[in-house]
Amino acid sequence: MFESMFATPASVAATDTAAWLRELLRVEAALARAGAAIGLIPSGCAAEIEAACVPDRFDAAGLSRQAVPSASPVVPMVAELRARVSDDARRYVHLGATSQDVMDTALVLVARRCVGSTLDDLWAVGDRLADLADRHRDTVQIGRTLLQQAVPTSFGLVCANWLAALAEAADELARATDRLPLQYGGAVGAHDTLGIDGPRMAAALGEILGLTVPALPWHTRRGPVAGLAAALGAVCGALGTIATGVLLLAQNEVAEVTEGSPGGSSAMPHKRNPARSTLVVACVHQAPALVATILASQPVELQRSAGRWQAEWPTVTTLLRLTAAAAWHARSAAESLQVDSERMRAAAGLGPGSTTAGPPGVPEAAGPLIDRALEAYRATRP
Repeated sequence: MFESMFATPASVAATDTAAWLRELLRVEAALARAGAAIGLIPSGCAAEIEAACVPDRFDAAGLSRQAVPSASPVVPMVAELRARVSDDARRYVHLGATSQDVMDTALVLVARRCVGSTLDDLWAVGDRLADLADRHRDTVQIGRTLLQQAVPTSFGLVCANWLAALAEAADELARATDRLPLQYGGAVGAHDTLGIDGPRMAAALGEILGLTVPALPWHTRRGPVAGLAAALGAVCGALGTIATGVLLLAQNEVAEVTEGSPGGSSAMPHKRNPARSTLVVACVHQAPALVATILASQPVELQRSAGRWQAEWPTVTTLLRLTAAAAWHARSAAESLQVDSERMRAAAGLGPGSTTAGPPGVPEAAGPLIDRALEAYRATRP
């Protein structure tokens, strides 16, 4: 019922059950390839394992149910994978890995895939804001502090501030996602099965998956996931500020901006609701609690968390989807946004019948500030 409002098709495809299974099996296949690359697995056995890692051959729903007794879907998945290969290949399945290695690395792969499309939408919002900032650099608008009229500003400068916050958050999200590393450490993070071959295996695995290899396994250091969550939360904050601004300025009593494709009402045909901005706020309103859940997962009990780690999987999934939806709705709202410059001038005391002595204009510093914001944006924009 609600998926289209709180997720996008791309984010669902990147984070649904099939996507998680695909990335889990991708890690298992990469383990086989890496083992063969450094001479720990016979090439024929590695090829057999890779050939068995086909998501369509696994019952994702069944694995979900079977995950309950072990608190991990990796346990039944590995058992099924072993059952699908020969006796010779079976002992090389999941070589040197533990369930957390596979889950954490799959989470990294899921996040990277999902964030890519989200960033596309964020930069599209940024492009529109940059255009509005430049086009309306001389459009006088009354500033409002504590929701009360203050002194004049420029609507272009308002858009430039929205742009700066969005660009900073999008850039940090890209960096946080790129920093997500490989996890490979074995049962207790000491390469207990492979010994001195463990680091070699990790290096080969990282190369195959395109992930950086940290100095130490990070299974007890949840900083990478916390950094991702915080970056997603910051993006939601920037989008929420833009959407809230549109909602306030689109009120009938203000009517300085409107969405180009407003929503309707089931009971009041005259209404033109800023539905896209409303959905942005609805998405980002849920983000802080999800970020807090991830931050609360950082304290780890000895060599593996009991419960907090498992809570990360659905929480990150939901946070990725909500951020993607917020970016998509914000893009639709921004690209269709209509600005009533005359209404802005009137509210600033520049309209017909104004009694303002010496009508205020755009603050002198607005133009240079907008230029600086646009220059910074162009330097950040991929």
